Amino acid sequence: MKLISQGAQYAISAIIALSKQPKGQTVSAADLAKPLNCPAAYLSQVLSKLKPSGILKSQRGLKGGVYLAKAPEEIFLMDVIEAIDGTEFFKKCFLGIEGCGHIEPCPFHEFWSAERIKIQEWLSNTSFLEVEESMSDAWFHLRLQYS
Repeated sequence: MKLISQGAQYAISAIIALSKQPKGQTVSAADLAKPLNCPAAYLSQVLSKLKPSGILKSQRGLKGGVYLAKAPEEIFLMDVIEAIDGTEFFKKCFLGIEGCGHIEPCPFHEFWSAERIKIQEWLSNTSFLEVEESMSDAWFHLRLQYS
């Protein structure tokens, strides 16, 4: 079972990379895609889902690309996951059983109900500034440096 999709993983990594840029500096999806080993066209589609929620803005033209619409401390992991994947994961049975609930719970219902609330709260309260602060520069340069 996967908590988030590959698209959400790419979006989170791209936002981490963008948070290291000076405010308002654009970066092309092609440049962001290289260190992620992701097709640029796919990443562009993924990132376009972050514009309606106000996470990213884009600029067309010669120096076009995307940039953060908010400061990293105002963007939370859950914001990105919701924009890309929605919140269905946090409503589903651990085993995927239709109708699982308090009346007819599966063997994992009680445990999973409590744990998914904790996960959702952590994702909702963890900003990209916190993520950036907990990441070493060496880790960033090894995995997400594109320029």
